[in-house]
Amino acid sequence: MNESIDLRQFRYFMAVCEELNFSRAAVRLHISQPPLSRQIRQLEEQLGVQLFLRSKTGVTLTEAGAAFLPEVKRTLLQAEKAIAVAQKMQSKNRGKFVVGYTTVFERSAIPDVMDELRQRFPDWQILTTGSYSINLVREISKGAMDVAFVGLHTDVQDLQVEKIIDDPLVVALPSGHRLANKRLISFDMLRDEPMFWFERRLNPGFYDHCQAFFQKIDFKPHVIPEPPDHHILLGLIAEGKGVALVPASLQCIKRQGVVFRKLKQEAHPLSMGIAVAWSKQNKSPVLQTFLELLRR
Repeated sequence: MNESIDLRQFRYFMAVCEELNFSRAAVRLHISQPPLSRQIRQLEEQLGVQLFLRSKTGVTLTEAGAAFLPEVKRTLLQAEKAIAVAQKMQSKNRGKFVVGYTTVFERSAIPDVMDELRQRFPDWQILTTGSYSINLVREISKGAMDVAFVGLHTDVQDLQVEKIIDDPLVVALPSGHRLANKRLISFDMLRDEPMFWFERRLNPGFYDHCQAFFQKIDFKPHVIPEPPDHHILLGLIAEGKGVALVPASLQCIKRQGVVFRKLKQEAHPLSMGIAVAWSKQNKSPVLQTFLELLRR
């Protein structure tokens, strides 16, 4: 190929072939007609052949132009393939990887592999974000998130899931509460206590799991709305507004005026499990390393 011929001229040639009209081809290429005509004439001069027969009504391909056309198509397709291959290799070595975590748990309860993951993939943008488990599942399903730590009993649809840990529930009480001096607290002791509890829409699976447990032990909590933020919740408890059942991992948040007490073990203790969820269609090399680090 003449070194001065570039792919842009091939694309211009293709547009004129398909439109058989310079004006329409120029509109399609988002350029004016004179530059298009100049580029085609320059191409013809470089090749040493006439590609089009021009008339007032349009253009037709010459015999040389008709022979040139399939080769131009093949060249453009090969160029697109080359670009796609290069971009695919680039995506293998650099990209974005998003990890979600449920805000129901304190982050310290979730295994931390992020530092090592970033060391292994220094060219990748590795992000973390928190939300409710059902939102995390939705983000993974639509491809906006790669993997997430979610609470067990969440409807994970068709995602892959591996259980990580069980986090037993404990009772968070005002430090001046009548039960604060107890080492273990039973559900019977909590029957008349105002108890912060979440709305079902935020985690239907875990909500239903707890309700089944409460029915089994004939416990009917006196429910008051639970705020979405742990720090606000503990602040309300410190003010004596109510008690709450929270994951044991929240005990790492030191809040003056709040004490934590273990629940007396029932036949089947109430706990909140953490699982990692991802889509089996996700072929990210970062995902596989992430899971290996987590399992290790």
